[in-house]
Amino acid sequence: MSHPIITTGLDIGTTKICAMIGQYDPEEKKYQILGMGQSLSHGLKRGVVIDIEETKQSIIKALAEAEKHSGITISSVSIGIAGDHIRSLDSTSTVAISHKNSGPDTSSPVDQHDINRALDSVKNINLGVDREIIHVIPQEYVVDDQMGVKNPIQMSGSRLTVNAHIVTAAINNVKNLVRSVQSTGLNVENIVLEPLASSRAILSEDQKDLGVALVDIGGGTTDITVFKNGFVKHTGVIGYGGSIVTKDIASIIQTSFQEAERIKKSYAWASSELSEKAGIEELTVASLSDNREIRLNSFQLSQYVEARIEEILLMVREKICQFTDIKSLHAGIVFTGGGARLKGLCQVSEKIFHVPAQIGYPIRMPGLENTEYGPEYSTAIGLMHWSDKNKKELIPTGRDSDSTVWGKLKKLFSDIAKNLF
Repeated sequence: MSHPIITTGLDIGTTKICAMIGQYDPEEKKYQILGMGQSLSHGLKRGVVIDIEETKQSIIKALAEAEKHSGITISSVSIGIAGDHIRSLDSTSTVAISHKNSGPDTSSPVDQHDINRALDSVKNINLGVDREIIHVIPQEYVVDDQMGVKNPIQMSGSRLTVNAHIVTAAINNVKNLVRSVQSTGLNVENIVLEPLASSRAILSEDQKDLGVALVDIGGGTTDITVFKNGFVKHTGVIGYGGSIVTKDIASIIQTSFQEAERIKKSYAWASSELSEKAGIEELTVASLSDNREIRLNSFQLSQYVEARIEEILLMVREKICQFTDIKSLHAGIVFTGGGARLKGLCQVSEKIFHVPAQIGYPIRMPGLENTEYGPEYSTAIGLMHWSDKNKKELIPTGRDSDSTVWGKLKKLFSDIAKNLF
């Protein structure tokens, strides 16, 4: 009888950090969420760590809350990576299938060793000294002349070709991200491109087969992953996300980032025309410079938003068009991430892309049923899925144990208090 596997995903975003602890039942092949924690993110800019200590403290707070809810001590996590330093390219390699027959037949069945050799061979590309490979994603296999093979195991042939999509990142950015996590006492189990993680939580196999673009609008970046015929065909990153919209609002009406974020979530639309049709709402905002209140309405607010949203969507369209015909994406565009919450986003998208658009919500699963898991949690849940091959024991969290993240956080608060008094 197999035991449940504890899985932990850590989404280290520009605006928030989210930790998701769950368990996977290998027999039932089902997940259950055990605990979730989040904190405001400090120390990152456009998905890249710029202050390790601040990032560390933000991670500790999110993990402490997740551990407290789940009652489980975690020792390792799968983390997401994003940022405009991410690059991708396609590569092809062919290897001879290992000859396993003693007779005159020169063909042999493909086994895992052959696949591993082909995937290792496809990595032999010149990346430069400042980059490293994050993912090698097979797009298709070719056994002799048989193209479009998804799983070549046990297929007979003399040569195996793999066409792969390779995702790379700047080495120093990866090191700083990993160091921020390791400084909390945790091990990094996997480093996963964030939109790939999100796709695990959102997209169906039918969508991937039909052709779909997953557009993950985070705080600092907008990440794009295109699937066709069940394979990843393209990945890309744009160095703008929801935070730039919030900053536009804060700058124009001269209010704080927090106030701008609040009214964006509550009143803004991706189009002022849609805002007007929905009914104009009056609102007041606290001024940044004095105690006076700024009065405006949802139509005016949406005017500030629509130009920037259109700019981001046009950049997304340009990225996709470099590699595929958008009209061939029969499952359309799926938006996720916190920025996908913006009202009217899909209507504006359909005018720009001319294909159907929808908001991608994570697939519901048992655990914390009273919590709403919106698109902003898709990466954390996807990362939790990613780590299901790593078995860990369930360890109850001691209330006063300094070995847990929760214990470390309480010790941190205690040390701060000692310094203050």
